[in-house]
Amino acid sequence: MEFRLADIGEGMQEAEVLRWMVQDGDAVQEDQPLIEIQTDKVTVELPSPWRGRVVRRFVQEGDMVTVGAALLEIATDGEQEQRQPAMSAQSASQPADRAPADGSTQSIAAAAPDLGHRVLAAPATRKRALELGIDLRDVPGTGPAGRVTPQDLASYAAGARPVLTPPPATPKLHPKDPEDERRPLRGLRRVIAKNMATAHREIPQAAHLDDCDITGLSALRARWNALLVQNGEDRLTYLPFAVKAACAALRLHPDLAAHFDGEREEIVLSRRLHIGIATDAPDGLLVPVVHDADRLPLRELAKEVRRLAQAARDRSLQQADTEGGAFTITNHGSIGGLYGLPIIRYPEVAILGLGRIRDEPVVRNGNIVVRTILHFSIAFDHRALDGGEIARFAQDFRRFLEDPDQLLMEMA
Repeated sequence: MEFRLADIGEGMQEAEVLRWMVQDGDAVQEDQPLIEIQTDKVTVELPSPWRGRVVRRFVQEGDMVTVGAALLEIATDGEQEQRQPAMSAQSASQPADRAPADGSTQSIAAAAPDLGHRVLAAPATRKRALELGIDLRDVPGTGPAGRVTPQDLASYAAGARPVLTPPPATPKLHPKDPEDERRPLRGLRRVIAKNMATAHREIPQAAHLDDCDITGLSALRARWNALLVQNGEDRLTYLPFAVKAACAALRLHPDLAAHFDGEREEIVLSRRLHIGIATDAPDGLLVPVVHDADRLPLRELAKEVRRLAQAARDRSLQQADTEGGAFTITNHGSIGGLYGLPIIRYPEVAILGLGRIRDEPVVRNGNIVVRTILHFSIAFDHRALDGGEIARFAQDFRRFLEDPDQLLMEMA
């Protein structure tokens, strides 16, 4: 008897084999746990529906298996008495992986299902199909993504062929107008288009929006800038402070400074904090990288950000200036956006967007006061990160900006 992966939850399509709890040849009891699997929601141990002996396992730990795939074969107590002479005769006359010439016994390999064929159906539909003795793989599905609906099953049982609704026609472009201008994708714009499409296609992106009160930081920055101007140095923008606060928060939440390797199904954590700075260049968006941003003194960090921004604008960036980024910051607030939902820089797993800084009325101790507020957003790859971790990162990022003393201690 083949034990197959059943749909244990609405919409389940596949699961990962975490751990085998039996080996080939093991005797098993009814309801004994056989295998531990991981779906997109839960970890489950699947019990044996029969008493018998494991003949062969079809999948290995770490494999992804689809609903309906054969996991293992079990010879029940009644089958074992009939199976032993047949298997002995077969092994003496022909290789085990070939079927007998008369076709009387199908080989295990031939009995393995087509793992690439998925059937989507609700548990109630699967139960009804079992009652009717219908293989769902034979039923054309008219639901979303080919899902077999109860109506499809009823029509098939009645001998009628379900009518598939044709997809809507592809919308046509508006008629050509002699005043239209066609601008082909070339150079940097083509690269940006490809990268953005890849990121949008590959990354299941979610976002967190927040703000922080930087009134104290604003006053500190004003005092420092007065001293810098006296010394003939460039004034500090808010961006270097934000980079330092992000680095301090990333040390507490290192999972945000990472890449997602989809091909190998691995999350690659970056031990060095190389921070990409999205820059609005004349030809399009460029992302130069500040290497070891957490180790640079604040004024050195500010100088490096200015150098990279200028190199991006005059297209003099070197390859080393754009490599190795682990986490990206984009400052759309400098142009005027209150909030933004930036697209993650593939294959990174998170990006921080800095919004507009403005004076706003807020309530403090029951009184309405005016404070300087920074709005920010964090987009993250939901394959690698969850909302709780992002919220905690946001709390620490806000804490470092709202309390300049804590930020200075982190930079010391």
